[in-house]
Amino acid sequence: MRKITLMTGSLAACAIIAVVALTTINNDVSIDLTERIVVNNSGPTAKVMLNIEGIITEVGEDGMSFTLDNGMEVVVTDETKLGIDGPTAPAKEEQLFEPTFRVGNLIGGFTEDTAADPVTAAAIYTNWNFENPIR
Repeated sequence: MRKITLMTGSLAACAIIAVVALTTINNDVSIDLTERIVVNNSGPTAKVMLNIEGIITEVGEDGMSFTLDNGMEVVVTDETKLGIDGPTAPAKEEQLFEPTFRVGNLIGGFTEDTAADPVTAAAIYTNWNFENPIR
């Protein structure tokens, strides 16, 4: 009887650890960033500068900060412009922009201060996972 009690206790402990681990690992925050994309098809075409580039390796608990494969830590704020706009911009639904930041996504964007740590993104133009896209 003692072996069964120890096994049951061990199984329960393993189940609790698995649930906590999955909750910690899968920290997707349900923020729909695509709602913030505004497409303005008027005005001159502008050339965009990229100095935030890489693949997300870690996402912060807030869902609005992440680390890239090159070590750059990036923070996205309410002032960060999301998506591409301008006269040649594709419709919001056609842009390579997923509704949330997640590990494996390719990021392309711009910051005013590349020396800051972490950098604050002025714009994020691309947020896409080519291996496993959400949409």
